[in-house]
Amino acid sequence: MSVTNEQLVQLTSHISYLKMPTNLGLIRFESESGEKCIYIVDSGNDETSGARVLDFIGENFPDYSLKVILNTHSHADHCGGNSFLVRKTGCQVWASKGEAYLMEFPEIETQLVWGGKAIHDIRSKYLLAEACRVTRVFDGEEKIKIPCKDGQIFLEVISLPGHYVDQVGFLLTDTDGKKVFFAGDVLSGRNSIKKHWIQYLLDETKTKESLMKISQYEADFFIPGHGDITDNVEGIAELNLLAILETEDMIVDELKSPKTMEDLLKAVADRSGIVLKTSQYCLIGSTLRSYLSGLYEAGKIQYYIEANRMIWRKK
Repeated sequence: MSVTNEQLVQLTSHISYLKMPTNLGLIRFESESGEKCIYIVDSGNDETSGARVLDFIGENFPDYSLKVILNTHSHADHCGGNSFLVRKTGCQVWASKGEAYLMEFPEIETQLVWGGKAIHDIRSKYLLAEACRVTRVFDGEEKIKIPCKDGQIFLEVISLPGHYVDQVGFLLTDTDGKKVFFAGDVLSGRNSIKKHWIQYLLDETKTKESLMKISQYEADFFIPGHGDITDNVEGIAELNLLAILETEDMIVDELKSPKTMEDLLKAVADRSGIVLKTSQYCLIGSTLRSYLSGLYEAGKIQYYIEANRMIWRKK
């Protein structure tokens, strides 16, 4: 299915986004030398996603060339189109230091989810992107000026780890002064949260810190990785935080009676009405382990080894 004009939402003079399963940002401008340039934020899930984006650009902005992909993080649904777009256009890829490593060695993602060499059942395009070399690496937060013929676009790279190793967001200030924040997966839209109440995360504590951090920023528009645009970042950040805190409470409540990790996964899935398939078993299982680490470090739960099993319980 091709990308349509109805999916393009113009936000400011030069900044728009494509409403897709993974929202993609689009920055279109004329450089000081007169070159017509496009930067995109994230690239979708795979070669097909990349091809659709490139076709859309060719059909709607035929005089413009794709120059840069700005990646929020290295999950396959955000960087899976990178390699195709680089091959077709020669564009650059910009990403944070930690995510750059993972883009170049994408098998680490499935190994993290599985906890070892992954079975082939989860080595799909949804979890395993094609390897991609990163051209420019952000080593921490940065402020970048993008000179345009009619002024300057300011790009701030904001560190927002937790959902993944070294995730970042991009705060763009356009020449008209309006600000757009591409938040990656630190934020999920309201409908996305309702559909997937237990959101994947790698570090629960850092995720909560990043939600608090992004809620302090001011922008005219906030674009979550998945779901609807918002101008009320405090409200949507609070909803994301609520989902985390309710999951915490559910885990602690289930651990009133001691459980192994496998028992806990079944209990949480049953309680949440989730019928686990292979990918969900792995993703939710990985996420629950991250919750266990956070709750353990916070002193809310404890574990013991008995009969060669690790058993968790409320403290």
